Amino acid sequence: MDIQLRKTRDQKDAYMFMKRLVKIFGEPTVLTTDKAPVLLCVFKKLQKDNYYTHTKHCTIKHRNNLIEQDHRHVKRLFAKSSGFQSIRQVSRIIKGIETIQAIYKQR
Repeated sequence: MDIQLRKTRDQKDAYMFMKRLVKIFGEPTVLTTDKAPVLLCVFKKLQKDNYYTHTKHCTIKHRNNLIEQDHRHVKRLFAKSSGFQSIRQVSRIIKGIETIQAIYKQR
C-alpha cells in the first residue's frame, strides 16, 4: 500500500518500501510478488545489502493470485476514491477489512 501513496513507483521507492518492511516486521521465509522486473532487481539488491538473506522469492502466479484475492476489497476502494491520503488511513481501512473477512471466514 505504501507504493500506492507515492507519485512515482520506481526502483528507489520499491527499495525503500521493502527495506522498511523487513525492518518493521522482520525477515519472512517467503516473499511473494508478481514478476515485475523492478521487484526482482530490488530483491537481489536487498540481498546483497544483507536483507532478505534467508528469504525465498516466489513469483508463482497461483500464489500471487491468492494474495491478490484477499486484497480485492481494498483495491476496489482505492479505485473508487482518488487514492488514499495517508498511511494511517490505509492502515485503518485494511484493519477493518481484515476484521470483517475474519468474521466471515469463521462461519
